[in-house]
Amino acid sequence: MIGRLLTCLIAAYCVVFVKIVLAFDSNILVKDDLGEAFEIQKPVKKIVSLAPNITELLFEIGAGDLLVGVDEFSDYPLQAKFIQRVNNYSTVNYELLVALQPDIIIAWTSGNGITTINKLKSLGFAVFALEISSLDDFPNAYKRFGLITGKIEESEKASQAFKDRLGTIKNRVPRTKTVRTFYQIWHDPIMTISGSHIINEIISLCGGNNVFSEVKTLTPIIDMESIILKNPQAIISSGSTVLSEWVEFWIDWHVIDAVKQENIFLIPPDLLSRQTSRILDGAEYLCDYINLAR
Repeated sequence: MIGRLLTCLIAAYCVVFVKIVLAFDSNILVKDDLGEAFEIQKPVKKIVSLAPNITELLFEIGAGDLLVGVDEFSDYPLQAKFIQRVNNYSTVNYELLVALQPDIIIAWTSGNGITTINKLKSLGFAVFALEISSLDDFPNAYKRFGLITGKIEESEKASQAFKDRLGTIKNRVPRTKTVRTFYQIWHDPIMTISGSHIINEIISLCGGNNVFSEVKTLTPIIDMESIILKNPQAIISSGSTVLSEWVEFWIDWHVIDAVKQENIFLIPPDLLSRQTSRILDGAEYLCDYINLAR
């Protein structure tokens, strides 16, 4: 009996040992948003982020200490401000990147552009392209970053936390009539968002109806006449503009319901414009404002 028990224990131990060995020997394949598969033989040690949202996402899963270079606008969390700057929206310091020798560069596909990404690849860098186009893309982004950095458990927690909080926001939105909403991203010229933009998804989530959702361009330029014809019930923006100055921009246009009812709202900067978990903070502001207009 004792002999059989020992045999079973040894056999069980061997199975566990083999699984561990296989886990270490097998490489992980992670696919980016351009369809390229990356073979991760071991967690990377040196990362460069080319966009502030990527920097923030890495910090969210506890991988901020792996960053050796970030873009000019990576300012959150506070620790990001003290990391070497390697690029801005128009220029990349290729010489500095060569000196830093990162294991992987993570780029924002639409923000950095395919030309920059291809240039980096031609120089021999491993470039992982990320593009978050929907709220549903966040959990997978966290998980892939977890595989790249070895922060598996942390990324799973971040992914689940995002899904849970998004569900909470959805559940508290009143199921009543929608509110005609104009979201302004710039004033000179006046720019807004189309139905393809992630902020449009949040407007719909909050019970609003983006009055320019049918426009094909992602961030179209429009004129005041078009806005008057759409007659939004709420005008919302997110940025560093002072609210009083922004309201003054609209104050003479009383033919618009949003102006007439004083439904002109400003969301703190970066909450909706950066694709990180803080976009849900922005969503809560936006839902509250649309509800006020309702």
